[in-house]
Amino acid sequence: MKTRILLVLAFLTPLASWAVDPVPMDVKLGLWETTLTNHTDMSAMLPPEVLARLTPEQLAKMRGGAPTTTKRCATKDTLIEALASANTNNARQNCTRTFVTSTSTKQVVHMECTSGNLKTSGDVQVDVIDRENTKGSMVMTSGNGGGGNIKMEWTTKWLGAECGDVGQKKN
Repeated sequence: MKTRILLVLAFLTPLASWAVDPVPMDVKLGLWETTLTNHTDMSAMLPPEVLARLTPEQLAKMRGGAPTTTKRCATKDTLIEALASANTNNARQNCTRTFVTSTSTKQVVHMECTSGNLKTSGDVQVDVIDRENTKGSMVMTSGNGGGGNIKMEWTTKWLGAECGDVGQKKN
């Protein structure tokens, strides 16, 4: 779930309309493929009782290192919907986001989040290489009992205007 939220943030933060006068990134709508590399051993930040409940596959994903690839359909409607959900605070986590840089080719967003006693802060940066390719990174530092740093890097590439059944809601 955290990875999905981070991917949504990573891909959609550049298009966010919830900051003061952000400039949308100049990218195409359609089918996108994201390759994400998590350079952080997230398992080191979890309490032992949570680690004990993870399957070997979940634990391997938490330990990072191996890239994961996902496909997402970006339409005007899905972007608006994702932005609305990314901007909604919930009872477990409260984040403030501030655009540091906002141009059609580069977005830098500073985030400060609180989840219980854990405070996390850092930056998400996305660069448009061209209208069909982007690259980004997220570096976050956690403190107050959780400890640790989070570092992720990703690339996205546009696969085409048609999404097929990717991103379609299941009935």
